Amino acid sequence: MPPLKERVAKITSRPAIAHVLRANQRFGDRLGNQFGAAITYFSVLAVVPIIMFAFSILGFILVVVAPDLRRELLDQISAALSGLDKGTTDSIISVIKNALEHFKAIGIVGLLSALYSGAGWIGNLKDAVRAQWRESFDLRVKKENFLVKNANNIVILLGLLVLIGITFGLASISTSLSGDIVEWLGLGRFGWLRPVLAFVPIIFSVGAGWLVFMYLFLVLPETREPWTAVRRGALMGAIGLGILQYLTSFLIGRFAASPTAALFGPVIALMIFLNLFARLVLFVAAWIGTAEHAAEPDFAALDDHEATEEQDTDQDTAPERQPADPRGDWSRTPGYVSQEVATRTVQLGTGAGYLTGAATGAGLGALAALALKRLTGRRSSRWSAR
Repeated sequence: MPPLKERVAKITSRPAIAHVLRANQRFGDRLGNQFGAAITYFSVLAVVPIIMFAFSILGFILVVVAPDLRRELLDQISAALSGLDKGTTDSIISVIKNALEHFKAIGIVGLLSALYSGAGWIGNLKDAVRAQWRESFDLRVKKENFLVKNANNIVILLGLLVLIGITFGLASISTSLSGDIVEWLGLGRFGWLRPVLAFVPIIFSVGAGWLVFMYLFLVLPETREPWTAVRRGALMGAIGLGILQYLTSFLIGRFAASPTAALFGPVIALMIFLNLFARLVLFVAAWIGTAEHAAEPDFAALDDHEATEEQDTDQDTAPERQPADPRGDWSRTPGYVSQEVATRTVQLGTGAGYLTGAATGAGLGALAALALKRLTGRRSSRWSAR
């Protein structure tokens, strides 16, 4: 039986496992966890403007489209606050009515803030994905203009939101209508069909996640990797996203069952999901980036190779050295200043010195005379007073 070290080496030398190990090494060496924490922070930061914009949409619906629903909503809020005194209840209702009526201002501020924070979120996600994707951590293909960069990030954000809305909407429809489709087709008598259709929402969910990851890995990186690696990486990310969604739903359900954790439990579960999702995106990017490359390039070998090439080039193209001309320009010393120029310079310096000294002396004399005059004036006034 071979020793444990040889068995581990044999297992880790397999292509699939070696690829995962290379991706894990690149993920750790290129600060994948730190980038994931930064993306999580900007994700939470972007939640507030999104809530403001969503509230403005609610205000538009309740004020313009269906004002009857607004009255019903305010009545339900008043009933829920019946345990408070009338002044506090009226104050809360007034604040809610005022906020709903000013939905335009809230919507504009929320939309602009959401676009700005969303562009920053996309920018940080782009930098993090590119750091894991490219062969060299310090290599940047090009620098973008500030305005062009933010406009590009906003376009990517809007495309991502539209794609998420469409794909997850289809997944929700497939989940809710799977049983109805069986009844419409008259297939209810086949009992085995319902368990089979239970996998349809899972397939739609994985397909939606695959489209999201494909979109991210097509628009965020600045270089291209093999199409096969991108497709497989997107599939791996979609499966991981489905598992994260299930675990998040499980955690929220567990937190909701506990009265003490019902308040902050969903927020904690959301932050955990955002952090794990960011790490998943970056790990998949590292996996795709190491499909045909090492975890880190061998800079020592590259430097030695370049130095050898430069040395050979210098030896081949270096010109033949010749002795220097003893009477060349390098042997000449600058001449002295002529006597006439030196004399004029000294005379000008002396005159300037005399003028400066005379002005200084006159000023000091005037100050001394003024001080003496004041002193004698004070003494004479004292004697006259006596």
